[in-house]
Amino acid sequence: MKKVLGYGNLINQKIERVQFENEFYEAFKNPQKGIVWLIYGGSGSGKSSFTMQLTKEYAKHNRTFYNPLEEGTDSSDFIERAEILNMIDVQDTFFAQKYNYDELTEYLQKRNAPKTVVIDSATYFFDNFNQYKEMCRERFKDTTFIITAHAKGKDPRSKLEEDIKFDANQKVFVSGFLAKCQGRTIGPNGGNFIVYKEGYEKLNGVTQLL
Repeated sequence: MKKVLGYGNLINQKIERVQFENEFYEAFKNPQKGIVWLIYGGSGSGKSSFTMQLTKEYAKHNRTFYNPLEEGTDSSDFIERAEILNMIDVQDTFFAQKYNYDELTEYLQKRNAPKTVVIDSATYFFDNFNQYKEMCRERFKDTTFIITAHAKGKDPRSKLEEDIKFDANQKVFVSGFLAKCQGRTIGPNGGNFIVYKEGYEKLNGVTQLL
């Protein structure tokens, strides 16, 4: 049986956090390690660009793995996005491959496995919510998972994606090149991250977030 914690034990626990910088800190502060992100948005919203930018921020701190199930590693869009966002800056800690559930499970059991994993996207990877829980909350609970999802309006499109959103620590809705944090760790600017400044300003006609 696990030992119960008193107040002193509770507040003195060591919480490991990722030290985000600049605009990432302003939007998301320093998120705890081993959490789940759910990033969702419609086509052309800036979701894929934001996901790659977030991947790069994590890759500054630890080994990251990108699983591009929708596009594949040989997709020109995926390759160009990696080039445009200068993933070469983190080339020693950034890796990508298209793995199914069993393949990724095997990979994450290896020595020096990445501590941040991007799954793009939920419906292309998980058969059901129990699979998600087994991988992200039980088997590899010390790994940070960044999971993308499709949106219908302002909500995730499918029941699976909605269930993951409910469970995720950080929920980020991307629309009009603005990523808006709806999660538990929100930075000084209220959880707003401009994905693509030119596109955002063209849509909104402003240079400052309201």
